Amino acid sequence: MFGGLSMTTMNQNQQLLHILSSLQTTGSISDTANAMYLTQPNVSKQLKRFENELGVRLVDRRTHPLSLTAAGNYYLNQMGVLMNEVDRVVTNLQAFKTEAHATLRLGVTQSLGSILLPNLLPAFHRLHPEVTLELHELAPEQGEQALTSNQLDIYFGVAPTPQPEITHIPLYSEGCTLVMSKNAVENIGTKDVSAHLEDILFNFARQELIIERGDSGFQRIISGYLAAHNIHPWRTFTTANLITAERLAAKGMGAAIVPNSLVESAKLTTDVAAIPLPINELNLSVVAQINKQATANTVITDFLQMKFDY
Repeated sequence: MFGGLSMTTMNQNQQLLHILSSLQTTGSISDTANAMYLTQPNVSKQLKRFENELGVRLVDRRTHPLSLTAAGNYYLNQMGVLMNEVDRVVTNLQAFKTEAHATLRLGVTQSLGSILLPNLLPAFHRLHPEVTLELHELAPEQGEQALTSNQLDIYFGVAPTPQPEITHIPLYSEGCTLVMSKNAVENIGTKDVSAHLEDILFNFARQELIIERGDSGFQRIISGYLAAHNIHPWRTFTTANLITAERLAAKGMGAAIVPNSLVESAKLTTDVAAIPLPINELNLSVVAQINKQATANTVITDFLQMKFDY
């Protein structure tokens, strides 16, 4: 059948596209034949056969110069788009013949994955569709163990503990925000809470703080910050994902300290404030970690050298 996907029929469609494109420009069978290095009878015969197979007239032979019919214009435009897509797929297939065809194994904590991966992966995948991406959400200790045992190619972490066998490559830094009820601190009420930041930070009496579960890099930073300011929450809730912590705090259930990129101000209730914390005292540095002893891999190198939009 003419509309099949065999190489022969794709070539036939390509040939018809060339004929129609030339006719649209020249309006002449003879000029089209000369441009395609064919004879005039050959072009006329091919065009007639294509029209018979499709069951529609593609060229209006009553006009001088010749012109395409509505069906001819439609075919030329639509099939041109499809054939361009076929060319793109065929070109991308060539990458599977090279050593670049590989699986890239990425590890990340659950919270950091929600922030980082949407800004990392789409751009890389568009440039390297031949590379299979394998994602693993792991706690820092598990991620570092997976790296050193060559079960991961890259692990993304926050302020990791230095290890001699792991290389840390900085990606970006950002500040943090305290999300909590405006009325949680006595006498603050609905005033400008940013003007009372010191009072808020040092007055966690009966304040419930939502923290990230486990020994994550981010939670180590927060714990150190609270300890440095002698801040001792009345009670803590734990969650595996900082997005959950931010959402709960945004609805007035306790307080949470989260990366700036997680805060959605539009979803804060009227009695909840998002208070930026001093970046000189509290900021997180996100790094990519790789095993120093791992075999050199061009895919990993390409991934780490990309310019990502954070």
